[in-house]
Amino acid sequence: MVDYLIFTDVSSDVYSDEALSHICLIPMDMTVGEDSLTYEQMGDNEYIKHFYDDIRNGKIVKTSQITPHTYKEIFEPFLEGEFGIIYLSLSSGLSSTFESAKEAANNLKNKYPDAKIYPVDSLSATGGMGMIVERMLKNKNNGMSIEDNVADIEEFKKKIYVNCFVNDLMHLKRGGRIGSATAAFGTLLNIKPLIYLTEQGTLQQFSKAKGEQKAITAMSEAYRTLADFTSQSPVYVCHADNVETAENLEKLILSINGNADIRVGALSPIIGTHLGPGSVVLCFIKK
Repeated sequence: MVDYLIFTDVSSDVYSDEALSHICLIPMDMTVGEDSLTYEQMGDNEYIKHFYDDIRNGKIVKTSQITPHTYKEIFEPFLEGEFGIIYLSLSSGLSSTFESAKEAANNLKNKYPDAKIYPVDSLSATGGMGMIVERMLKNKNNGMSIEDNVADIEEFKKKIYVNCFVNDLMHLKRGGRIGSATAAFGTLLNIKPLIYLTEQGTLQQFSKAKGEQKAITAMSEAYRTLADFTSQSPVYVCHADNVETAENLEKLILSINGNADIRVGALSPIIGTHLGPGSVVLCFIKK
């Protein structure tokens, strides 16, 4: 059986040290104000807090797509070493990175016709991708072949539910997602839009709440209604520098299901750029 490696990019959030030590991360380029930088690794909480403070202080942040050339440069040395590759991308409903990865894979197969390289569209983001990564590694450690692992993940990803609240409507206004009047009115009333990822991997608003407590209560009720309490997969709670609210959501989830295995951590700057500081994300397995 061909040995293989598991890749994802830094738009995902993986809160397992064991998983992080056994995957390959693809960096992504960003601009923060006038500075260009490359976000390369997860888990640097000091950097992430500084990043969200920069946004609060008015710095404009932009992210860049990963190019097919970048994928080729990263993947090719491993193919030359005769490793197979599974790459888990950010949802194609949110980014074109999956298409770039497919283009690179097709080009590499022309040069290495026997190569086993599988780009996988997560149809998810942030902690949802972390849950998939943990599943892939468990499958690999249990001796599953690269083909069977990909087939399993294609089914598993359909069970993941991701929702969140957005804390700062003015941030959404700056990103062109809502108008100035709506943002100003909503901010005055402390309105928090509640958003989820559809089965097509796109964002859709499902409700709104007045204040953070009501927002996380609504998110926990979605968990009560939709979650599979028998799942062995962890629940992910990801926050954009909002530890207290994330921990309060964790308590609400545990009050519903005391056996839930919950991982709480900082939201990747790549996704946090678009949701804004203070946002909180909940990811779990559906019934």
